[in-house]
Amino acid sequence: MIVLKKTKLFDTKPCTLKISISQGILEKDEDKIIDSNQIFNDKLAKKEGLKYISVDDSSGIDKEELCSLSVEIKFNDIQYFRSNEEQKFSMKYDLEGIKTIPMLLTPQEKQCREIYKQGLINQACLVCNYNYERLKEEIFNAEDNPKMFWYQLTFSLLTYLSLKVLLDEAKKADTRLFIPLLRLHLTDKDDASPEEVFMRSFSYVLSHLLNEYHRFSSQGICLKQLDFFKKRNSLSSLYSTIPKIFKFDNYTPKLDKLAIIVVSSRECDRKSTNTYQIKNMIGEVICLDHQKNTSNAIRLYNQGTFSKNYDTEEIYKNPDVLTNKVTELYNKGYRHFLYIAKSPYSNYLNITGEDRELFFMSPDIIKTLKIGKGDIHIYPIFFDKYYVVKLQNIKAASLYIQDTSELRGLVNDKADASQRSLVFFNLFNGITGGNKNDRSYNGVISYTTLLNIYNDIEHEKTIYAGLINDTELKKDILNYLTLFHFSRYEAASSMINLKLDPYQNLIGDNSVGALSMSKHSNKNIDFNSLAFLTEVRRYLYDKLEKEEQE
Repeated sequence: MIVLKKTKLFDTKPCTLKISISQGILEKDEDKIIDSNQIFNDKLAKKEGLKYISVDDSSGIDKEELCSLSVEIKFNDIQYFRSNEEQKFSMKYDLEGIKTIPMLLTPQEKQCREIYKQGLINQACLVCNYNYERLKEEIFNAEDNPKMFWYQLTFSLLTYLSLKVLLDEAKKADTRLFIPLLRLHLTDKDDASPEEVFMRSFSYVLSHLLNEYHRFSSQGICLKQLDFFKKRNSLSSLYSTIPKIFKFDNYTPKLDKLAIIVVSSRECDRKSTNTYQIKNMIGEVICLDHQKNTSNAIRLYNQGTFSKNYDTEEIYKNPDVLTNKVTELYNKGYRHFLYIAKSPYSNYLNITGEDRELFFMSPDIIKTLKIGKGDIHIYPIFFDKYYVVKLQNIKAASLYIQDTSELRGLVNDKADASQRSLVFFNLFNGITGGNKNDRSYNGVISYTTLLNIYNDIEHEKTIYAGLINDTELKKDILNYLTLFHFSRYEAASSMINLKLDPYQNLIGDNSVGALSMSKHSNKNIDFNSLAFLTEVRRYLYDKLEKEEQE
């Protein structure tokens, strides 16, 4: 931390260190190893495994180490500062024509009943309650209880089918409903009871599935130490799916329409005898429209989510759920698409070697998306996050860098200079993170595009014109992308800030794909509830189409 507090340039000379993994990462119980078919500790989820990793400058061998690796580390000194240029805008919710059905997911408990009686009893409301005491005593009482899986499967299936039947009636009437789901919790998120962990995870799966057509949002409130600000912020976050209108003070965009498509996937089935896999592809579409009646107003709304299961050959070559979505938007007048994708298992922007042929940025997919659309412009984008230290009190809450020349050195593919990833945009979040006693860092999200890998001159021109060169189009695209970050800010405040990671619902440890994973009754198998319900939905659609044809 001493280095990070310096306000002047510091030495960026590489240093040699040793990264070690301790033997504590290994499971010691032989029975658990045999039952789970794995040798690692099962408590390594998320950041818990970091305690087994150490970095030091020693050169000797420690008997407690499982393995070690000598590495060369270099710190880049990147300086952010405020310029004289600034943009101001206002934001408001676009509530016109929106019909709402609130929903409550609650344990059968006295305090929860009182909250319902005080605030919702006179409202048209869907209520889904559960006997938390019975769940805790009979079903979620042990990790190896097979009843846990069957309860979760049954609850998920019945809840989804019940809501789908109700909401499909509104869909037939061409009515897109807003369904805010409020969850009442008796335990804290950081130390939640198993049944409440499931309820929280399932609510995000439900939200993704129903957002395909409707506007469904979910938020939980812990009843422990409930105060005005927590209640206010929780209720505010429920409005994240509501369309918003942004109005600039000193800027008039020229770009009429922009679509942002975010895509990810997660494995949901495989054969142990070969490399065949089935993956659940998920995504969402955000649209920004320049309001014709107001020169400097932009309407932003969530056009919908999607999900479908594919085998590994099909998902990276011709995912029809994605191509159909692009075609639908193209027919509605959209010509510019920000195409944002990142594997949930990749943490860094290392788009080198064989990795270029993987995931959703492959030339095959880009070519497929453009078939029959001569004037379409697709901008392939990766993103990553890193953290910086705010050494001065900057009045502006959010800063950005869009000068490509200043960002060019952040990512560089030295193995092949002609094929590389190029950073073109950085957004700085003014919110300070860290623990309460030592608030020390601020988040930055960095956007990168790919150059010279598509063997398509016109496509390269599109990337340069929209993301790299200093053009009016680039200015509009990056301003629209920035508005998307602001639209995902959830806290109730008169001064909004940008959401550092607006993609967390789809990508990362807390994404819907990660939350949909649970243990099967056979503990050696992971179960993907989102992939399962996606298959249920496909069957229902196929059956409906067959009945209509008959």
